[in-house]
Parts: sequence; C-alpha cells; structure tokens
Amino acid sequence: MHRILIIDDDRIIRKGLAKTIPWEEYGFQLGGEAADGEQGLKLIEEFHPHIVISDIRMPFMDGLDMARIVKERYPMIKLILLTGYNDFIYAQQAIQIRAFDYLLKPVDKEILLEKVRKAAGEWDVENRAQQKISEAKPFFRKAFFKNLTECKENNKEELIQEARSLGIELTGQTFIVFLVKIDEYYKELVGTVEQPIEKREALRYCIFNICEELIFAEGKGGVVELEKDELILIYSSNETCEKAEENARALAEQIKNTVEKYLETTVTIALGGAYHGISNIESSYGEARSVFSYRHFIGKNRVFSMLDVGGRSSSYDKSVKISGQEIELVDKVKLGLVQDALHFVDDLESKMMQQSHISLYYVRLLAVQLIISLFRGAAEWAQEWEKTQQGNVSIYYSRINEMQTIQEITNLIKFVACDLAQFMTTQRESHRSGVIGEAAKYIEEHYEKQGLSLQEVAKHVHMNPVYLSTLFKQERNITFSDFLLQLRMKKAMELLRSNNMKTYEVADVVGYSSPEYFSVCFKKYTGVPPIEFKNKL
Repeated sequence: MHRILIIDDDRIIRKGLAKTIPWEEYGFQLGGEAADGEQGLKLIEEFHPHIVISDIRMPFMDGLDMARIVKERYPMIKLILLTGYNDFIYAQQAIQIRAFDYLLKPVDKEILLEKVRKAAGEWDVENRAQQKISEAKPFFRKAFFKNLTECKENNKEELIQEARSLGIELTGQTFIVFLVKIDEYYKELVGTVEQPIEKREALRYCIFNICEELIFAEGKGGVVELEKDELILIYSSNETCEKAEENARALAEQIKNTVEKYLETTVTIALGGAYHGISNIESSYGEARSVFSYRHFIGKNRVFSMLDVGGRSSSYDKSVKISGQEIELVDKVKLGLVQDALHFVDDLESKMMQQSHISLYYVRLLAVQLIISLFRGAAEWAQEWEKTQQGNVSIYYSRINEMQTIQEITNLIKFVACDLAQFMTTQRESHRSGVIGEAAKYIEEHYEKQGLSLQEVAKHVHMNPVYLSTLFKQERNITFSDFLLQLRMKKAMELLRSNNMKTYEVADVVGYSSPEYFSVCFKKYTGVPPIEFKNKL
C-alpha cells in the first residue's frame, strides 16, 4: 500500500482532500496532514511517504522550498504540487525541481486521484529498477575495484565519478586499503548439517553495513564485497600518511569491536600502507593482501599491518619436517599417553611459529599427514575407534582446508590424537581389568593347590609375572601373595568353625604341605594359633 501525505495551509481544502477521497479503497494509506512546509518536512521524515500532495503558497516555508529539500533528501518521493495561481513561473519551478505534476486549484478530485495513481505506478517502476541496481551493486563494485587497481592517472576523474555512483567517495589524496576477513563465515559448514546460505549472506550483509556506516561517519572511502568471506574497505582522506595510518587503524579497531559486540562473531583486518594518489590504491591493496598471508601466525580477531609482521621473511620455509615425527606421535597415542601426545603437538606448533615464514598450505599438509598416520595406526590396533570415526575423516580434511591459523590446525590434531589416545587408555584399562579378573578367578578356584605361584597364574593369563604383580596391586589394591593368603585363611577359619577337623587336615585342604607353616600364617593373619581359635568357638 502506497503512503500519502497532504500539506496545505488551508484547513478546509486539506480536510476536504483527506476526507472526500476514500484513499484506502484505492490502495493508499493517508499518513497525515500538515499546514506548512516545516511541519510537512517533519512529517515526511517520520512517515516516509511515497507521494506528497502539497500546496505551493504556504507560510513559513512554501511548497517549492519544501519540495527542493524533499527531492534532495528523498529523490524517490513523488510530489504533486497545487496552486490557486495560474502562473507559468510556478509551473516552470515545479518542473525544475522534478515534481511529478502540477495542478491548479480548485482541484478536481477525479483528476487528482488519477494523478496519484500514475505517481504510484511510476514509483513502483523506479523502485523495482532501484532494487535491481542494489542487487547488482556488489558486482559493479567488485568490477570497479578491479578497474581501480589498474588505474592510471589519466582516467582518475572518471573513476572518482564512477565510485561516487556506487556510494564510494574517493576525493581524498591519501588512500589505505583494509582487507576484512569474516573469521567464522564457514564455521557451521563443518558439521553434518549445513548452515543455510541465507544466514551466511545475512552475516556478511550485517558486517558490510557496519563497515559502511563507520566509514561513512568519517565521510571518506567506501566498502567493496570481494569474496564470500572478504570485504575491501578503501579509506580516503587528505591527511598525511602518518596521520592516515593512525586514524585508519583506529577505524579498523572500531569495526572489529563493533562486529564482536553486536554480531557476536569476529573479523580479522589487514591494513595496507598509506599511499598518495588514486593510482597507488593497487599498492596498498597488494600490501594488505601480503600482510594477510601472516594470519595463521598472528591469529584471528586482530587488526594488523606490515609493522606487526615486518620482521618476517617473505620466502617460505619448510624446515619443519614431518617425516619420522608421525611415528613418534602414533606410538604415544597407541600407548594411551594423552599428555605426551599433547606435548608432542605443542612442540610441533612451537617449531612452526618460530620459523621465519612457513606457508599455510604447508601447515595444512603436515596436519593431514599426521591425521592420516593416526587413522592408519587405528586401523591396526583400534578398529572399533577407526570404524566409528571413519565418517569424520572428510570433515577433518574440510576443516583443515578452511582453517586460517596454525593454532586452529594444531588444536584439531590435538583433538583427534587425544580422542584416540583416550580410547586406547579405556581399552587398555578394560583389558587390564579383564585380565586381573581372570587371574583372581583362577586363584579362587585353585587356592587349595600346594605351591600355587605367581608364575603359574601369569602363565594362565598369558602375562609377564612381574607385570601381572604390578597390575594386580594397582587393580585390587592388594598383592598377589596377600590375596592368596586371604583366600586360604578365610577358608581355614570356615573349616575350623564348621568341621571337627584337625589342624594338619585343614592345612592340607587350603594348600599348605607343612602344618607348622600353616599355623604361623594363621596366627599372623588372625592373631591366634589355629588350636586356640578352634577352642574359643
């Protein structure tokens, strides 16, 4: 429904136009009335109408002055001007300020309604065209930025005009290019359910608006959507290079903080250097792109420039070798040594961070090789884990390819290594509990055997006697010999209570060939000799 305002100092005419035409029946919403141009401007700012019907001759501010301001501020609004004077001068002025039409009073209501309908139709056509232009603007801006980086001084004015048509102001003498990366743009894609593209586009749109609002507040430059997760911000000013760099960094920090505060996500911003002349925008952009290649060292949610990475070499260094190291990591994981595995990855991260420059591609390659080695090892000695995790392999690879920092990548390696190491620890503990349980069961079933030894039990459970002794103590909190003694003494006490057996007979039943040695052990366990124990019953 199109919105209409009526502005006329004659109350009778104003009310007549408002009441005698059933606007809503014809698809129009009457937003209000005003008695002069000043009131009309306030109402326009509040109501944002599509069509304004206004008298020309009014006190304080007449319709023509108001119309000039309206067309400057709101060029889409359609103005229909009314006057009681048949004067060609007013018609000329109405044409000059691009009013939609000019009608003489008294106004025929049918003619006015027809004019309003035509104005609404023209507004719709222009609005559709404006929407198409808005939708195409990112493509135009991107193409413009490409032309801008190939700019020659001889077409400078032409580029400035084209930039202005796209909402970018390049009238300054000093230029700095910001490369803005949306850190978590792909974050939701790593799970099993993809995030709708609309949400990503909405995120980029919001960040674009923040950048645009903040740079427009400065009155300099503009924003270009470069890639899905990248924006280019061009800072233009008449400041010295030193002052421009200082203010540009402050603006970049403001953008970063605003995004984090209101969108609860982060951006990383790389700043190019300050250069004089529009033809040197390419140099600032190239520097910003070069600076950005260090993000895997610097980290996310940061603002940085060449000053922050100036000590690094521009050549790639591949001195961090993976050959042989994956075997060490796999061995630690196989033994369930979680902390040792973590320390190994921490050391690897430290070595990479200490290099003068190691490419992000090479860091990703190291990570993939380590994860492949872990899965190959698991296929041999942790089949259950490997089977349940196999579906995540492609997800891990995708995540590595999307990650932008060394720390992110090594954290993923830690996650996989720790998960597998903890599985091995649990599996080993489960196996150990099973072995110790089997050993205890064998002792319980054969305690009466004279000469029953740790070696015999260890042979039964296929384990080294020394290792079995250690595990038995850890698992049962009692030594093998004490456990055997406890079993034999409890059985001996039971036999002495319930049977009229001699001491030497009880000793033989519970595995002692020497009654004397049995008596010594019994007294040591109960505090009294067997005969005294029996007599007290």
